[in-house]
Amino acid sequence: APAPAGQQKIDLSARALVAAATKYVVEYEKRFKFLIADESYTQTVFDHDRRETGRRWMKGELFLTFIPADSAWLAVHDFAEVDGEPVEDREDLRALLQKGETVSVVRSVLSRNSRFNLGSIIRNFNEPTLPLLILEPHRVQRFSFNREEVIRTAGQTSARLSFRERERPTLVRDGENRPVYSRGEITIDAATGRVERTMIELLDDNVLARLTTTYALDEKVDMWVPVTFAERYERTSREREVILCEAAYTNYRRFEVTARIK
Repeated sequence: APAPAGQQKIDLSARALVAAATKYVVEYEKRFKFLIADESYTQTVFDHDRRETGRRWMKGELFLTFIPADSAWLAVHDFAEVDGEPVEDREDLRALLQKGETVSVVRSVLSRNSRFNLGSIIRNFNEPTLPLLILEPHRVQRFSFNREEVIRTAGQTSARLSFRERERPTLVRDGENRPVYSRGEITIDAATGRVERTMIELLDDNVLARLTTTYALDEKVDMWVPVTFAERYERTSREREVILCEAAYTNYRRFEVTARIK
């Protein structure tokens, strides 16, 4: 169908859509610096009979930034409350970030936070923005893409792309530094390449992980930011276990860091 007057016809080929998304991510990573959001996070664990064996609710802050030198996202979950009780030995994340090397701060916060994880599945790559790395110019060639669906709503055309990782070095590696190949889907605004939803699946040994992030416009920081993040981990061996995690992020604000990230 011809494009309406005054509107340019959008190239909906997979190649053009991936190119638009790659261009968007390059700019996005430049703009996405040192954001903090309020975080509400729940974990639920089910056993092999699908019975719920544990549930945890946490509140705190999420610190999120892109580190150009490492071409990596940094997400720090700083929980202030667990199951309605204050975290007694919590250090103020913002004070920590102001006073020293950020890497050591991250390690200390991550090690403290991991004790709140329910279930036996170890998970340490749960960053809502992780799949954006797929669309970086130096990584995108390692993936194959297909256009799965074009979604037209009032005034907007979105496209859902599937992706599959084909080459090393892979985005994620296991505890012994072996490659873990990923696959998933990315939904973008076809005209601008803006990323609106991502889903990534990883199979490591006998654990299947699926991470889904939805984005929305936050007018305060004038960016599309992660607003929900759903994690699903399933141990597929005889000792079957399923862990579901749901995070919601609100009240984004910028935070100036004086400490050097390296």
